[in-house]
Amino acid sequence: MTAQTDQQRWQRVSQLFERLADLPPAAREALLDRECGDDAHLRAQVQRMLLLDDTPHVMDQGIGVVMRQGRGEEDDAGWMVQAACERLGHWQLQGVLGTGATGAVFAARRMDDTGQCAAVKRLRQRWDGSAQALRFLQERRILAALSHPNIPRLLDHGLDADSRPWFALQLVQGQPITDWADARRLGLPARIALFLQVAAAVQHAHAHFVVHRDLKPGNVLVDGEGHPMVLDFGVAKRLDLAESQTRTGVPAGFTPEYAAPEQITGGAVTAATDVYALGVMLYQLLAGRLPYALDVLNLRRMAEAITEQPPLRVEQAITADGDAARDARLGARDIELKHFRRYVRGDLARILQTALAKEPERRYASVEAFAQDLHRFLQGRTVSVSGDDWRYRAGKFVGRNRWGVAMACVALLALLAGGLTALVQMRQAQREAERATAEAARANHEAQRAKLEAEGLAAANEFTRRVFTESAPAAAGASLSLAQALDRAVEHMDDEGVQSPRAQVHFLLAASGSYESFGQEEKAAAVLQRGLAIQRERLPDNKDERARLLLRLAYLRMNYAPEESLAWAEEGFALQKANDLASHTALSEAYAMLSGVQYGVEKYEDALATTREGRAFLLASGMEPASDDVLASWSNEAVMLTELERYDEAVTIHRRIIELNAGKHGADATQTLSERLFLGYTFNISRRFEEGIAELEPARTGLERQLGPDHPLVQLANMQAGRAWLGRTQPEQAAELLGKAHAYGRGHEFEGRQAVVAAMYATALARAGDCIRARAVIAEAARRQLTLPGSWATPLRNTACERAP
Repeated sequence: MTAQTDQQRWQRVSQLFERLADLPPAAREALLDRECGDDAHLRAQVQRMLLLDDTPHVMDQGIGVVMRQGRGEEDDAGWMVQAACERLGHWQLQGVLGTGATGAVFAARRMDDTGQCAAVKRLRQRWDGSAQALRFLQERRILAALSHPNIPRLLDHGLDADSRPWFALQLVQGQPITDWADARRLGLPARIALFLQVAAAVQHAHAHFVVHRDLKPGNVLVDGEGHPMVLDFGVAKRLDLAESQTRTGVPAGFTPEYAAPEQITGGAVTAATDVYALGVMLYQLLAGRLPYALDVLNLRRMAEAITEQPPLRVEQAITADGDAARDARLGARDIELKHFRRYVRGDLARILQTALAKEPERRYASVEAFAQDLHRFLQGRTVSVSGDDWRYRAGKFVGRNRWGVAMACVALLALLAGGLTALVQMRQAQREAERATAEAARANHEAQRAKLEAEGLAAANEFTRRVFTESAPAAAGASLSLAQALDRAVEHMDDEGVQSPRAQVHFLLAASGSYESFGQEEKAAAVLQRGLAIQRERLPDNKDERARLLLRLAYLRMNYAPEESLAWAEEGFALQKANDLASHTALSEAYAMLSGVQYGVEKYEDALATTREGRAFLLASGMEPASDDVLASWSNEAVMLTELERYDEAVTIHRRIIELNAGKHGADATQTLSERLFLGYTFNISRRFEEGIAELEPARTGLERQLGPDHPLVQLANMQAGRAWLGRTQPEQAAELLGKAHAYGRGHEFEGRQAVVAAMYATALARAGDCIRARAVIAEAARRQLTLPGSWATPLRNTACERAP
């Protein structure tokens, strides 16, 4: 077998494995029969990979097993030297950034005009179904599913000449988060704000059913612009598959100092595992040391400390290692000891204690809940893990109104002294007392809202636990798919664990979101209707739950029942706006949902008014004018103005957003290039094709550099640029770009644009004189039962193809 055919065969094996890995056994066999045919060798190779993938993973067996495994192979210095000079695809390797037991990471530069830098990760072994190759493959699949500004992007991947796999990631050059913060003498509030960016990235991974399980400062680098990046998903675990489908048998380890107790004992690894590691990281950011004294040379004592020893109180940790260490830590935080202790006592200490709880069920239900409490703490608001008695509320009042409290004390002393001055001070004291009463009421109000939010998060966590418990093999004697487990969890919702009506409603809201992500909109709407029935019967006075249910249902059904959906959305929005307990997030979501439904049912003027009102709400609540949410609101307004044919206004807004994004993220950032794409669309709609090309050409080439050719946004840019070239009567250029979008649409849903792309592509081919291919595209569209839109329904008309044989 030649080197070329050998590589092609391993590509075939790896592609087939990716299609089979997530399927239940019966479906696997059927697909193997269909794809392998009489090729027994191909079938045996793929089955070996699947067998290894189903083998219990050492990461799930506790620290003893992990530590006994060892590295398994020595560094191959010869391979490293040779590999550091090779070229892989478009990438020229330029040196080693780091090494591991099974491979290495290299610096690389793209060999084209962009000169883009990347980190290329390579595997030593061939792509031969080894356990290491499977772990490598799973890391690549995980990274491909994630898209967050604080997680490096997957740029490219492939096999080298010896069939070893590689993939290229966005290169991150920076310092570990703790070192970066110390070097800049970052204060405590700024450290928490920096940490919240990390939490957002981890929450994004959890939303895609990925647990990192090796979070530590060394895997969170802060770049020169102060952006933390979460790295190394090499030992991450996918939760969206049955347990037997996520294990690869790879002897990879975690970092014990940041490991949760369940990782030490071999317990179940869930989102709570990452909550714990984040808690350790935040503790170290604040106090400059770990919460435990660990003997890294004694495995048994280290395991006992993590699983049994309570963490050192954070206000004591700063002084625990002597005067020299204390002074260095305080200096790195630019704070005095008494101020440090005052800051970390109380709420912040309770937040850390909750994140570092030994039992997973006692920790925060999600990283999002952890982050919400930190946001509340920074704002001086009530946190969900604190008591809400009068002493707690009074303490919050004093913290925010020290001057008023001091004046009230002066008034009291003056009153005792008597005289006119005492009367004046007494009146002032009365005013301060009224303010204190109002503040106490406000604190009580915030406590109620925090309690409701905590109940909602607990219900969502219970929903997630139910689904993954049901999908485990032990639940019903056989492994269920995630979709089947979801059905089962909803069917048995009334069993123990989800008893209160409010918890049931939040459980069903979480289920509807999962059904929607699976494309099962009918089931998503059905569970929302069930939630509405519970609300009407058992929570008739509850505004928040009814508003959320109505808004979600309206958004789901707006294409099928527009009038009814609009009525639901308007009612839900009115309820949320009148709800005193509605959170800032809930109200901003209500604005977005209502405007989305209004736009979906073609009430463009109403959608425009709602969008503007929602943006005014965001700005009034303290959000920065250049924040992502506010810029997204402006972008939505530009789209609505385009629908209303107010093109000049839309163009002005698009250009302003481009300017703000360029200043905030850079001219070549995805956010900036995406807005240039939307501006190009506006020019196309208004038939200003030359201006459209000026925006769309740099947008599409830049997006392809950033996201790779297989991203839907890149193909949307190809489609719009092709449309602009077609409008400029240059069909050859149009056909080249539209051909790429058309080829992409064959294997992807492409958000319902396949019919439009097919029609435009056929038109471009016809106008370029390629009648045979133009007719073939139309015939293929007919076979695929694509309904061509009216304006493109007869793309061969008025062309030379009409007269061709």
